[in-house]
Amino acid sequence: MKRIFIICFISFLVACNAFAERKGESGMKAQNDLMAVLSCFGYGYTVAVVINGVPTSIKGGKSESMRLFNQDNEMAKNASPDMKKLFILKPGENQIQLEFKKEGGANDKLTLSLELEAYPAPVFLLYSARKPSGKVNTSVILQKDVPQNFKPVFISDEGENKSVFVHVSTMDATVTPILNGVTGMTLGGMPGSIPLEGTKPGKNELIVKYKADPSSTKELRFAVITPEGARFITKKITDPSEKEERFPFNAR
Repeated sequence: MKRIFIICFISFLVACNAFAERKGESGMKAQNDLMAVLSCFGYGYTVAVVINGVPTSIKGGKSESMRLFNQDNEMAKNASPDMKKLFILKPGENQIQLEFKKEGGANDKLTLSLELEAYPAPVFLLYSARKPSGKVNTSVILQKDVPQNFKPVFISDEGENKSVFVHVSTMDATVTPILNGVTGMTLGGMPGSIPLEGTKPGKNELIVKYKADPSSTKELRFAVITPEGARFITKKITDPSEKEERFPFNAR
């Protein structure tokens, strides 16, 4: 019953915010409201996530997600104590602390992300496949509009911003990344992130193969995140044949 109430409250909040923005009744404050999705794919892991000093409900052991909002959102004033735990974000710097422990099999992998609507990639992504446990203490900059110098914070077993991932924003497309000759996971028919292992010191090459049906998909949007930086790609889809883009980069 508590879970149903939370879902209904969040749906009501989203609807109210959208209505207020359309009517212009919320002023500049609502125009700057933040709404993010914290997601965890954590089968075989226990996970604890704290944002700006507030523990979240993410626990690991399953696939789970929750919506988060800014602290000064108008709806927070009338929220119950349990609901107030959703209003923890703020414009500017936000602190993220998390701990994880691997308790499943060797093939279990942990992925945790924080995503804002309209952003071309997660603002924060954690991926671990080999470490038995870990702690992360980092910060991300949150604002409603995507900053010109936007680059996700990516934590992997190699460290912070030392590995590669591809994020696909388009729904109806098939994307397969290949890093230094090793094929990564294929993502088909849905948006999502594909972390890649195998970055080496010196020269590296990432190949992104993609295809889509032009009758339903007019363009493909994806992001390539490497130790050198972030690139945000839009490709027109004119035929259903598979194509590829190459992204050479250097790593320390």
